[in-house]
This record gives sequence, C-alpha cells and structure tokens, in this order.
Amino acid sequence: MWNVSYTGRGVASPITPDIFDIAALAHTYFDPRGLIVAEEQDRLVGFIHVGFCVNAEHTDLDHSRAVVCAIVVDPDSRHHQIGSQLLERAEQYARSLGARELFAGPSPERDPFYTGIYGGSRASGFLESHSTIGPFLVQQGFSEHERHGVYQKDLQQARDPINFRLIAIRRKTELRLTDQPSSVDWWWMVRMCRYDYLRFEMFPKNGTEPVAGISVIGLDFYTPAWNERAVGLLDMHVPEQERRKGYAQALLIDLGRRLKDEMITLAEIHVPLQMPEVISLVEGAGFQRIDTGVVYRRDVQ
Repeated sequence: MWNVSYTGRGVASPITPDIFDIAALAHTYFDPRGLIVAEEQDRLVGFIHVGFCVNAEHTDLDHSRAVVCAIVVDPDSRHHQIGSQLLERAEQYARSLGARELFAGPSPERDPFYTGIYGGSRASGFLESHSTIGPFLVQQGFSEHERHGVYQKDLQQARDPINFRLIAIRRKTELRLTDQPSSVDWWWMVRMCRYDYLRFEMFPKNGTEPVAGISVIGLDFYTPAWNERAVGLLDMHVPEQERRKGYAQALLIDLGRRLKDEMITLAEIHVPLQMPEVISLVEGAGFQRIDTGVVYRRDVQ
C-alpha cells in the first residue's frame, strides 16, 4: 500500500517490510491499535497511523497530544469516504488514551514514526508536494499550525559563496567528526539509534569549545526514488555568544565540501519558516527551497 499509493517527492519508495519495521513497527512504544487499516472485500484499500508526541522531559510519550503520522488510501478507492472513516477511527483511539489535541503531519517533538522514510532529512508535517493530503485535512476541520521549508543543495554542481569573512573563518577553524549526538535521551534513542549518524563540530584551531555544530543522517532509503547519494542535516547549533559571526554558514559550506569528497551528491536541511535569519544563512550557503511541510491541528472532539 505504501509503495503503490503513497507517492510524492518526500516519500521513500519502494520500501521493504524490513524498512517499514525499522521506521515504525520496531519502536518500543508501537501500539497496533494505532495502526488502523481499511479493507473492502478482503482487499486492503487504506490505512492510518496515529501516535503520540513526546513529553517536555523527553522521557515518555505525552498522551494528551496525538499525531497522525501517515494516512494512505488506494487511488482507486478515493472519494468513497474511506479517508474520513479512517480519521474518525484514529481520533477515537487517540481520545481513548487521553488525547486533547490532534496534529496531522509528523514534525519535531511530534514525530514518533516514519523517520527516514517520510519527509526527507526530518519530519516537517505533510509536504505540499504530497498534494492530496492538505485539502483533505482542511475539509476534515484541521487548520494550519506551522510551516517548514525544505532546502536542498546539489553538492556536485553548486558553487559556494566566497567572501573575506568566510575565508577568515576557514583559516582559523577546523571541522571535527564524532559519531556521538550532541545530547542523548530516551526520545533520541528510540527513534534515531537505528540510522547512520555523524556529528560535525567546528572548533577554533587549538580550541576546546565548539563554535558551531550540526548532525548528519544518511538518507539511504531515498536512493531508489531520488537516484542520489543524499544526507540530511539536523540539529544545527551555535552557542549564543558565537552567533552572528558567520560560523553557521561557514559550517554548512565546509561540511558540503567534506561530503562532496565522500561522493555524497545531495544535502537536505529543513527550516521553520518563522525563522527568517536561519533561512537567510541556509540560502547564503547555497541551499534552495524545493518543498514546504505543513503541520495541521485540531482539538479532539
């Protein structure tokens, strides 16, 4: 059903049962009751998967906030109210466990399932390129909650900007590589530990404290669909006292060169659209916006 009916730029397809297991079924908090299927004369015609957000401490699920992580209907069975009925059953399940809010489209802090096979480098709601979902959700009483820009850079063809500040930063800093995340908690371990992951940090030469850092996750499951060796960039961080000095942009440029040397052809990063300063530095590093993710929300009825 995923491979045949769930199409679009940000969907990893085709996938295997093993990949679906990694992205959904193998999670310690997976509840079969939240994966609801629709059948018509013993034929699978759709499914919906609802999970829950993480609590503020990142130690457990927050059952007061549920999220629709996927909704799929066979193209030949659309306009038969199957999607509406699936959504109704999903809300009943969420309400039975205490949900008061229902989000649609996994996004940061609200992404219990499908990391690595939907959305690209990270969950950012349902993508506009996945054109049928947004209008359906609005029709079902959801409203837009937030938007995220999806940015990509062709590492083999893009020309990096050159200016004196970037040259000066490159001369006085160096990239250091680690396989350890910037912080490890329960939420990170249950979702991310199965994926190829690296952390790059920029240090002053002979320095002990990083001035910028970013994580890299492999997007191998997208290779058949994109025909690219792609990676996703996550969790970019610059300490407060080092901001507005050009370190973040220099990090993105130097990292792109390092990845290109490793024969990576494409890098993707997502940015909330309410952060124009981050958008500016990402675009300044040669990334172009190619899609938009939209998170929807409604109160549980």
